[in-house]
Amino acid sequence: MYEFEIIFLVALLFIIIYFVGSYRNRKIGVKYAKAIKEHMTLRSEFVGFRPYGRGGFRSLCRMKDSEALTKVEMAVTLVDRENLMHYPLSLVTRDRDRLVCWGYLRDTTLADIEILPKLNQKLLRKITSQKQLQEVTIQKSKLKESFTFLASDPDVAEKFLSDSQVKKHLMEAKTFIKRLSLDHDETRVYMLGELTDISLKPLLNLLFCCADQHIRA
Repeated sequence: MYEFEIIFLVALLFIIIYFVGSYRNRKIGVKYAKAIKEHMTLRSEFVGFRPYGRGGFRSLCRMKDSEALTKVEMAVTLVDRENLMHYPLSLVTRDRDRLVCWGYLRDTTLADIEILPKLNQKLLRKITSQKQLQEVTIQKSKLKESFTFLASDPDVAEKFLSDSQVKKHLMEAKTFIKRLSLDHDETRVYMLGELTDISLKPLLNLLFCCADQHIRA
C-alpha cells in the first residue's frame, strides 16, 4: 500500500517540477530575448529570434554598416529546469544557462587568439592539440591571474591584449566568460559564456570591443 503511495507522490513531484520548470524557462527565455533585443537594436538593422532546442532560442542580428561586425548569431541554452534530477546534479555539475556568440568580422583578423579561464586546463589541452598556438604572457596585468592566452602570433596578441578597452571589458566579464576566440581563417569572434541577469551586458560589450580593436593589433 505504501509503495503505491510513494510511487504516486514521486510521479506527482516530477509532474509538478516539469510544469513549474517549463514555466520558469519560458519566463527566463523571454527575459533574455528582451535584453538581447534592447542591447542589440542600436547597433543592428535587424534582430530576429527562433526557438532552439528544448529550452532556448537563437538570435540573428544584422549589423549596421558602421559596425566592425557584419552579423552576430547567438544561441541561448537554458538549463533543464523541467527535470527534477537537474537540481541535485547542478550542485555537482554547476550547470548554468549558456550564451554562445559568433560575430562575423568585416576585416580579417591578424592572428588566431584564444582567451581561456586560467583554471580550465581541460579546454587548454583540447585547443593546443587542435591548433598550433603559443602561450602569451601579459606582463604587469591582472589579466594573467584570470586567463590563459594563446596565439598564432604572440606579438599581435600582446598588442591586442595591451589595449585598455580590451583589458577593461575582459575584467568586467571574467566571472562569466568561458572562451573567447579570434579566428583568422573564419574571420570571426567566437564567445562562450555563462548567462545570468547581470552577465549579458558585459559579455556583449566584450564581443564588440574585440571586434572593434582587432584591426589595431
